[in-house]
Amino acid sequence: MIRGSYKSVVWLGIFAIVAMIGFTMMTGYGDGHVAIKQESAIAKNTMSYNDSQMDVIYERMMNGKQDWLHLTVDTTYHKVGKGDYTYKVLCNREFSLRAYDSEYEDWGNGYKHCFIEGEGVKEWRVTSEQAKSFLGYETRVAECWSNENRWQVQYTEMLPHIEQGATPTDSYRGLILEATDQGGEYQIKAKYINLNIG
Repeated sequence: MIRGSYKSVVWLGIFAIVAMIGFTMMTGYGDGHVAIKQESAIAKNTMSYNDSQMDVIYERMMNGKQDWLHLTVDTTYHKVGKGDYTYKVLCNREFSLRAYDSEYEDWGNGYKHCFIEGEGVKEWRVTSEQAKSFLGYETRVAECWSNENRWQVQYTEMLPHIEQGATPTDSYRGLILEATDQGGEYQIKAKYINLNIG
């Protein structure tokens, strides 16, 4: 009789443990597990993400003199996590800017001036001016004051290209396609854009 009740207690204890594990998975741990599965599914869909390169050629007029700027953006993607626990895809980009006037000159970090958002760029204010298409890209208008001079730009949020679901590792957004200063002494205008995805 005692041995039978001992077995009943053991089975009751095992049942209680299994019930607690099941309850835990359906509540806090379960939600976390579901979230991991959802992120993993998103990340798995990014296996087809391909690296890309963007080249933009700007015509520049400065104090009556013309030259050219060549912006290059190389994009690579990598996943964070492994297998079913891949939970994020990061978009790494490398920028370069060169000026051309019979020969190339490296502009170092000058590429920062090609965007309206990002580390160290000017404080741009988006205006209500009607946006228009520029080289096939929808644009918006922004302006700022710098060195007692008013600047106005047309920019697009469609470039540089980032695959949907990826998280960029830099803060550069809003590619400037045209920029002019109030005095008319400086102007850049995108003349050619080549976007090569994968």
